[in-house]
Amino acid sequence: MADDARFDWFADTMGVRAGEHVLELGPGSGASLTRIAARLGSGRIVGVDRSATALAQAGRRCATEIADGRVRLVDGEIGKVRADRLLDQLDPGRRFDLIFAVNVNLFWTGPATAAWSTIRECLAPGGRIWLCYGYGTTDSPTPPTAKLTERLAAAGYQCTTVTTDTLLAARATPLS
Repeated sequence: MADDARFDWFADTMGVRAGEHVLELGPGSGASLTRIAARLGSGRIVGVDRSATALAQAGRRCATEIADGRVRLVDGEIGKVRADRLLDQLDPGRRFDLIFAVNVNLFWTGPATAAWSTIRECLAPGGRIWLCYGYGTTDSPTPPTAKLTERLAAAGYQCTTVTTDTLLAARATPLS
């Protein structure tokens, strides 16, 4: 999809709303950050990425949103970065309403135990978790839904998917 318009589909599917506090795991160069920030109004999106190069690119792309406080960037790897470092980007006592990742294979290729622990610490009661995959082209691979469902179940979540012909969004809902 031109200019990463796939992020609009992901945002619509995830139900991003004004005023929310959002954590993106692995935002890369920041195309998703700018699109989500535009929907948040007084809300905030925090991107955590392990790549200094990607964070530098995101910093340039999101300079306006960073300056007005709608975007914050954290250097770190999900599962290794402490939850309090991520929560420090919000008002005291606040947690994230939505946590999502785009094309982060960690969640379907292995158990991601440490990452799930961090997510649980950061998510507000009633908050949403979405794992999104695809590049908006017919040759962009997405993980096998059965494998993603299996990994989410092992982590204690039910998986509900929404798809197009090129994109996959999986909502992780806690079991019981």
